[in-house]
Amino acid sequence: MRLTRVVLTALAVAACAPSVRSSGYAPKWRVGDWWIVKTWEIWPNRGVWEWNYRRYDVAGIEKVGQNDCYVLEIRGSRRPSIGSSGIVDIVLHVRTDNLLAVRRTVMMHRADGEPLPPMVRYHPLGLFGPFVAEPRLPRFPLQLMNQDTVFKKERRDDCYAYLREISRPADPALVERLLAEGDTADIRVVRPSGAVYQVRNELGGNVIPGPQPGEREITQSLQLWSDDLPWRPFEELVGYSGPNSTRSVTERSWLIAVGHKGK
Repeated sequence: MRLTRVVLTALAVAACAPSVRSSGYAPKWRVGDWWIVKTWEIWPNRGVWEWNYRRYDVAGIEKVGQNDCYVLEIRGSRRPSIGSSGIVDIVLHVRTDNLLAVRRTVMMHRADGEPLPPMVRYHPLGLFGPFVAEPRLPRFPLQLMNQDTVFKKERRDDCYAYLREISRPADPALVERLLAEGDTADIRVVRPSGAVYQVRNELGGNVIPGPQPGEREITQSLQLWSDDLPWRPFEELVGYSGPNSTRSVTERSWLIAVGHKGK
């Protein structure tokens, strides 16, 4: 009898304990979904800050190896009104099961617009981490129950990197402040209506202490994701360096439009 009670108690605890995976979050994509992001970023060749706009279209599903992948087309513009008929700049193949980008195709053109052979790169391990010129998608589903904050050495297809990712429910006041900073007189950013999650996706560039006591370099992508949106409504890419962790902003982006073809 005593053994039976112990077994039943253990089963009850297991049934009530929150599951990391079931408590996680991943955005839901459908073929035909599209969204537009505005980004405030510095142009290295000009040394000035400017607005840049990108449109993302979920154009289909194709195989990459044995994996089904969303075909995500990306178009860029200096103007916020970007249609789906413009020139595609980048195509990402993103796995449908975990949203890891495993192939990146850069469409090449001459100055006169004449197409050149595209530049294709395969990433079997996926593109992850806060690297510039990458999608910087978190690991989905988000591990909201994971309290591990230690940098870990992880293998990518192109390098090894010390990475960590910290996810939690976002503070509503912080969400409103960050989104309000993206509003302008003519463009208001998209407000989420579902639960919002905060993700800190970080790269440790100097985990071992350097010449200065306590010196380390960190690249951080601070992101917000929502239950009801296919893409993050906010991201800020920053760097922290030196003994005082001097903060340097690389870019900030906001979601300004979301839709589905045919609607």
